[in-house]
Amino acid sequence: MSYEPVIDRTTLLEGPAHILWDKPAAKAEWKYCWSDGDVKVDLLRTAKEVKVSGLGQIDDPAKDEIIEVEFTPAGNIAGGLLDWMYSGVFSLLPGQSIFGSADSPVWVHTIDGKLLEISNARVTQFPTLQFGTGLPRFSGTAKMTGIIRKGVPRSAADCLFKAIVAEPFTAIPSIGEWVHLPCLATWALPTPRTIMTNQDGWTFRAGHTISPRYNPDVGTFDFRLEQVAVSASCTPINISDADLLSAAVIGADRRLGKSGANADLTLAEDAPGITAVLRNARLTEKPIIYGEGKPRAGQITWQAFYGTGGIASLGYSE
Repeated sequence: MSYEPVIDRTTLLEGPAHILWDKPAAKAEWKYCWSDGDVKVDLLRTAKEVKVSGLGQIDDPAKDEIIEVEFTPAGNIAGGLLDWMYSGVFSLLPGQSIFGSADSPVWVHTIDGKLLEISNARVTQFPTLQFGTGLPRFSGTAKMTGIIRKGVPRSAADCLFKAIVAEPFTAIPSIGEWVHLPCLATWALPTPRTIMTNQDGWTFRAGHTISPRYNPDVGTFDFRLEQVAVSASCTPINISDADLLSAAVIGADRRLGKSGANADLTLAEDAPGITAVLRNARLTEKPIIYGEGKPRAGQITWQAFYGTGGIASLGYSE
């Protein structure tokens, strides 16, 4: 039998998508997190191995199924987006759910007009936030995890996602969401320090540990905050080697067991912009560099510690 292949080019589907994170009734009010590059959607099925002696594995029934969505945020910021991007972790305590009491649907909307609704998803891997007008707003990828809806059996058709539907893509990025203004960085020591950086600006990291909750008959049904970790780093150009050895910056007591100097570190952009506050921030990495064409201070890292007002706050003011 001869084989003569043919291709229907209309079945070759290509093109980008963006993340729709808030979908009120009025389409004009839909809120997008614009992506830069691919949006990857993966329906992850974890299988149970069924094996017998001499025959090996004879079956692989599902023991869990979730959805993961990976994307690189392009950098737009609007009211509510930061809280969504970081799953509200700055207002949570260890042991609390990032999903909360209500389901959190998210949509992947292709520019050729297809809409995939993920029934209940939150961001579980956070991108790095950057301060500095000449820098991208975010660095790295974000990952959302979709889990089964609250109080819904897995037999329900929309327990994890809904069938893809046609929905014309009419959104246009708002220029006002891309404003990235200068940042005033202040470390509130007894003698406050205003910190200027080199061309790399500031990086703000939420290194929280988030872990799933699993039931053998339901699968993954929640993600909980386990540990909190917030840090900020920069290469300052107005801190000297003497500063990094001074009592005012690192503390006067060299005896072991003594705490170093600490105070709130505030990164405040001009409005409209972002303000991040690291509570009780302490220097954890403070190298001194002696080299050609390099600031005397290397890349310095501050770590936040719990205090009044929690460990950190992150907000956007218009």
